[in-house]
Amino acid sequence: MLANFNKLAELFKATFIVLILLILSGILYSVYQTLAQSTTHAIKPNNAYTKAQYSYYVDDNSTLATDDLTDFLPLFKASKVNEIPFTLSKKSYWIKVEIKSYADNTEQLVLHADNTMLSNLDIYQLKDDQISSHLFSLKDNTHLINSITRPLTSYEKAFPHITFELKSFEQKEFLIRLNTVGPPNVLFILYKNANFDKRTLLTETIFGAFIGIFLLMSVYNLVIYFAVKDKVYLVYIGYLLNAFLVLASINGFGYLIFPQVLQELINNYIILLDALLVVFLLLFALYFLRYDKANNKGYKTGMAFVGVMLIFSAISLFLDEIVQTKIFFSLQPFFYIFSLYLVFTRLKNDFTWAKFYFFSWVPLLIGATVQPLMLLNYINYSFIARHAFLIGVLIEVAFMAFALAERMRRYEQDRHHDIGYHRSTKLPRKLILEDTISTLISKGTDKFSVVVIKPEQMERIALYVDDATNVSLFRNLNKKLASLLNYNDAIVELTNLKEKLCFLENSVLALIIDHKKNHQPIQVVINSIQQIVSENYKINTLQLPLSAVVGVANYPEHGDTGHLLINRAQLALRNAESSHQKWSYFTSEISDKTHYLLMLAADMKAALANNHFEIYHQPQIDLKTLRVCGSECLVRWNHPTEGNIPPNIFIPVAEDMGLINQITLWVINKALSQHREIVENGFTNHMVSINISGKDIASDNFYLHVEELIKLSDVAPEKIILELTESAAITNSKEALTVLNKLSDLGITISIDDFGTGYSSMAYITELPFQELKVDRQFVENVCDSIKRRTICETTVKMAKGLKLEVVAEGINSELDERTLRTFGCDIGQGYYYAKPMPLAEYLNWLEEQVNGHTPQPPTGEFIPADRAPKTKVKAK
Repeated sequence: MLANFNKLAELFKATFIVLILLILSGILYSVYQTLAQSTTHAIKPNNAYTKAQYSYYVDDNSTLATDDLTDFLPLFKASKVNEIPFTLSKKSYWIKVEIKSYADNTEQLVLHADNTMLSNLDIYQLKDDQISSHLFSLKDNTHLINSITRPLTSYEKAFPHITFELKSFEQKEFLIRLNTVGPPNVLFILYKNANFDKRTLLTETIFGAFIGIFLLMSVYNLVIYFAVKDKVYLVYIGYLLNAFLVLASINGFGYLIFPQVLQELINNYIILLDALLVVFLLLFALYFLRYDKANNKGYKTGMAFVGVMLIFSAISLFLDEIVQTKIFFSLQPFFYIFSLYLVFTRLKNDFTWAKFYFFSWVPLLIGATVQPLMLLNYINYSFIARHAFLIGVLIEVAFMAFALAERMRRYEQDRHHDIGYHRSTKLPRKLILEDTISTLISKGTDKFSVVVIKPEQMERIALYVDDATNVSLFRNLNKKLASLLNYNDAIVELTNLKEKLCFLENSVLALIIDHKKNHQPIQVVINSIQQIVSENYKINTLQLPLSAVVGVANYPEHGDTGHLLINRAQLALRNAESSHQKWSYFTSEISDKTHYLLMLAADMKAALANNHFEIYHQPQIDLKTLRVCGSECLVRWNHPTEGNIPPNIFIPVAEDMGLINQITLWVINKALSQHREIVENGFTNHMVSINISGKDIASDNFYLHVEELIKLSDVAPEKIILELTESAAITNSKEALTVLNKLSDLGITISIDDFGTGYSSMAYITELPFQELKVDRQFVENVCDSIKRRTICETTVKMAKGLKLEVVAEGINSELDERTLRTFGCDIGQGYYYAKPMPLAEYLNWLEEQVNGHTPQPPTGEFIPADRAPKTKVKAK
């Protein structure tokens, strides 16, 4: 029943649309017929009741006057009215018109000069080849009617004409003198008075519609501009207003709405307005088609064309009108051709939304071609041809409005696409995944699983590759996984494009498995996914022996919203990383742990605010003199209910929750304050080492904060060492390298704190402004117990010394460790052999008792001097 109703609704909608199109087609056809038939209002040359004969004379020098009438009247040549050879020049034209009536009654007739850009038009009545009266004068602005001379009205300016009475079998002769610096065609048309009124009424109707549309479009687009701030709408308004002025001049209706002085000024600068019209058209093409965003050769060439036309516009003010016209019409085709090139280029590049703009050029080019050809006497006169440019612009404006609307619609569509799709990988985002989950729940789907997939070791590997390589990896994985997922109906489609894979943040992919359609254990699907990832886990040409970790959250057991299910599937990834099969379901234990970590994060924020963290000092010993040379400051947290929480627990939470930068700045502030106290107690050669991470360096205003804290502490920068962890993460960051260089310039020693562990390698030591290298405890503790460990440690120390770096060894737990490191040439030692980390008061007491270090024996073994490396700037790549 519902299906039948939907079919009827679709049929009704289609019928309604067809009906509307038929009505619109009928209206348009009627308008066309009305315009086409308007020419029949004129009296035809072969009319049986009224005959009009024309002859002309061209005064090349414009020197003849009416006083010379008897001399040049015999020189007139007979011609059809539309064959008088008007040209674009400064010549004067004399036309003699003989009109004779063969009708039985008297008629009121009108002789109309259909050109509103005449610089001079005089109409005289002749009698026996002599002038009997001066009926009309544009130059003197007069019109003689019923023996009364009065100024010309705006109507007569817009439609230059004379009205006269012709009795039965009467003949009247008129002499016309004219000059034009505008379009050279001047067609004289004979009307019956009533038909002339119909013709002018039709013209005024078109003018009225034209004015209404232009005003409406201008206001509408101005409102849109203020709403979206897109300059294409301002350019469009400029084009509308410019086109309005040009058409007001060419078609004459400006006389009906502007003061005569203003309209004559517009007529005088018509070429300037024509040039500006081309400029607006070209700018609209550039901005509408978004060439300005690309800033490519097309945009730069277009702006160069705009500059050329603006220069011509300025120069045209000083040129003769005819020279202006000839230059403009020689330049105009190049601009139209280039604009069409811009359109076609965009259409070829899948700018399908530009189709309306492409269509808008068709009526414009037709109108811009037909009317000038008619005015230049290349095609026959007709009402439609006379107003072809106006009609073309009207249709063009309508299409341009459609084009702007379509452009806005596509812009909104693209904006929603950007919201829903990851820009680099082009995969659906989390938002689309959440919407799909909500849809499944609302449809009553009983059971499904959200599966998240993460390539192993992705964070660490991402440190060594650029963004493009990372994106390429995920695009390739999507392509390979799609071939597996597309043929599995159990994998839920996320979009209308049948996409089944989603890209979450932190390099995680996700999908949904519908258990009603899944006919195999979920482990089989996961194993297939892991197999494909392992086969295609490639960085450039390097095949990595890695697979993927997978986290799974089930509906409804693990959550009843999209957001909760996705988050819990991601939490399951942590368990998956440590499991043998590399995949895991979400469990309540994970939830409990998550709750605990969230509680820690909240308490950590409170601890920062209430100054509940503590600084512990672990001494560092100069292995050459066995004297204390400084201490490393370590943050400790004694939770009011949980007791002492190790840094390896709360520091990762701080990083995840975005609190690490605040903690680092607190530690720097506290460490500098305590270091000042150490110096005030007499230990003036004491250095202070503070841990910072790559995340701190990359944070906003880190350098400014550090600089300010140093000024407030009154501690010399030369006494400060910043130990940098995760240093590989910043080797490709221009901003981070700039910060390190500025810190080094300030006098601070930069130490690499993670050498020998996961993120570090000798390859990037030269890429960063380090003066000190710290060998990790795992290579130092019981260094002599393993040949491999001893070799690694010795090689590392000597390589660092070769690079003129000072070397610190942490993890010295015995005299043998100390002696061995001294033999390798290590400069500074740190470890439980000397002291454990201790609060400031305890450390000050320790310093009083252990000024000469913890070991009283004199130093033995080979010692390689440790000259501190000069502070050189490292250029950011």
